[in-house]
Amino acid sequence: MKLIERYIFKRAGAAALITLGSLAGVVWIIQALKELDVITNKGQTIIAYLALTTLAIPMLLLAVIPIGLLLATVFTVNTMNGNSELVVINASGASSWILAKPLLILALLCSLFTGLVGHFVSPWSLVTLKVFATEMRADLVSILVREGEFTRIEDGLVFHVAKREAGGVLSGILISDEREAGKSVIFTASKGYVSKQDGGAYLLLKEGEIQQRDAKSDGVTVIKYDTYLFDLSTFARKLEVSDLRPKERTTPQLLNPDPNDPYYKDKPGLYRSQIHERFSEMLWPFAYVILMLAYAGQARSSRQGHGSAIGAAMLTVTFLRGLAFSAVSASKSDESAVWLVYLLPLIAIVVGSYFLVQNRPVQLPADWQKRIDAASLALDQRATLLRERYAAWRRRSARLGA
Repeated sequence: MKLIERYIFKRAGAAALITLGSLAGVVWIIQALKELDVITNKGQTIIAYLALTTLAIPMLLLAVIPIGLLLATVFTVNTMNGNSELVVINASGASSWILAKPLLILALLCSLFTGLVGHFVSPWSLVTLKVFATEMRADLVSILVREGEFTRIEDGLVFHVAKREAGGVLSGILISDEREAGKSVIFTASKGYVSKQDGGAYLLLKEGEIQQRDAKSDGVTVIKYDTYLFDLSTFARKLEVSDLRPKERTTPQLLNPDPNDPYYKDKPGLYRSQIHERFSEMLWPFAYVILMLAYAGQARSSRQGHGSAIGAAMLTVTFLRGLAFSAVSASKSDESAVWLVYLLPLIAIVVGSYFLVQNRPVQLPADWQKRIDAASLALDQRATLLRERYAAWRRRSARLGA
């Protein structure tokens, strides 16, 4: 790359990394706050909490990466226009590809990273997250820390401990198991403790009874026991491929599903939409960059509406992206909608490339441009008036305080 191209690439790359890091941080904080009950209610360690919240980030990165690239492109183009660097580039006789080349290289890197995350990293993280959450449910030593509360382990399974004594002994145990349809089993025990042996977790119950109720016969069977071993390792069974949803499977697994897989037989459209969504996501970084350059890649003065050009590009991207989400959703039930998933980003790329080759920006209709400029001017005047009123209020407050 030439010196000016390396300069643009470094500026845009730094902006993309900062933006991506900031967005990922915000996403992680939101995810962390949602899972705060892992520590407060389930007694897990901070390490388990961080692992649980971090494993959900790769899937969220699929939405964050293109947005980070788009904002970095906006920052780079707007800054260079404000510093008159675009004027210098255009005055030198250079084509718009001087600006486009480093940004397209950055888009290529983002596209490859998006593909890596979408095809492999995100499914792996979701599977690992499911296994981790399953193992946490089996770790009743930490889950049953709070006394006197009913703890829901999973659908149909509730534990209650009246008191936790020294040495890990549990007293006043009640277990309600309704996981099997039409059958209800209630375990009670005066004492019990959790032990882990040979990689399994067990709850040894003492001096209690088992109440079994069958919904068909409406009969109740009561069995008293001195000791009973409740197997907890069933919560942490090894996940099979058939247990995974389409978004939890890698792309090679989606492309070669088991014909006898019940999930595939029931919902083949989810496999189709997931495959095409992952591949189409790799096109959007190019669409974002090319569209933004087509609208705002040329040097403009403030009177020529550089800000409105960026706004128009953002609106166009938002509109196309909304249509793309609808197309992906439609492809689940309608196979003919698949072409639209790829057509939308390709339209943005082709149309934007046409204007770049012509070395001229996309221009809004004259009437639209006048209205946008008038609205921008009115907004600026309103903001200036509010700042002046605020400054006057601060001066009056300072005089009254003195």
